[in-house]
Amino acid sequence: MNNDPVARRARMPPRNDTTAPKWDESRPRELPQYFKELEYLFADCGIADDTQKKEYASRYVSYDTAETWLGLPEFGDNIIIGNDAPRPYTYQEWKAAVLRLYPGADASARYNLGDLERLVNQSFNSGLATLGRFSDYYRDFQRIARWLLANGKLYRNEERRLFQQGIPTLLWSKVVRRLEITLPDHHPEDPYDVDQVFEGAKWVLKGTDTSTTKTSNGTTGIHLPIANPPTVPSLAPKQEALELATTTAIVSALERLEALLTSGNAQPRQ
Repeated sequence: MNNDPVARRARMPPRNDTTAPKWDESRPRELPQYFKELEYLFADCGIADDTQKKEYASRYVSYDTAETWLGLPEFGDNIIIGNDAPRPYTYQEWKAAVLRLYPGADASARYNLGDLERLVNQSFNSGLATLGRFSDYYRDFQRIARWLLANGKLYRNEERRLFQQGIPTLLWSKVVRRLEITLPDHHPEDPYDVDQVFEGAKWVLKGTDTSTTKTSNGTTGIHLPIANPPTVPSLAPKQEALELATTTAIVSALERLEALLTSGNAQPRQ
């Protein structure tokens, strides 16, 4: 039995292995999470060399992306500090340079108010007809709003009003009726708290479908039901018959007019 801790260490997975870290390049906001997963693997596999870390980080992305990352100056060792000899850029310095390539990956600008407003508009137009869809809206709204609140980009009352604006009018009227019963002392001019609205909506929508509409990449997939259009009988045969009758009547009238003109102009024989 081999008790060597080095021999028992995990190995970095192959590029296309199911356990390999993955990053959807269309979602730059998730790039820091990709690096975090990589760093868990580095610790498990005993990867300490900065150059190896850079190479592994570039291994699990597309060829073009890897070429861009490996071409950064921070991949090399041309940094000079004062009179010291050149030293390699560290993995952390290189990672920071990679993250700068993707503004959406900047943790200090993860969301903005426009993101929340787009979610609200999408939710209002989607219908929110089931508890599952409403729960998706609640979670997505909370994820963005909490970050904006924590970073001073959103006020609490503004958060409450925006959440209510994402609820379709008919559903909102039912939720309000429920809240008037459960919160009789609530001042009518004050917006309800987000959690209070969620509890009211859960009561109104109880018994509806609770399945999520989340897609595999974690985004909310709002699928509007498309009803089959009713079958409309073709009007072509009736239209053709009408056109034929009209044409026949016009021809007949012209023939009668021509006959009258001919008889009126005829000269009596001597």
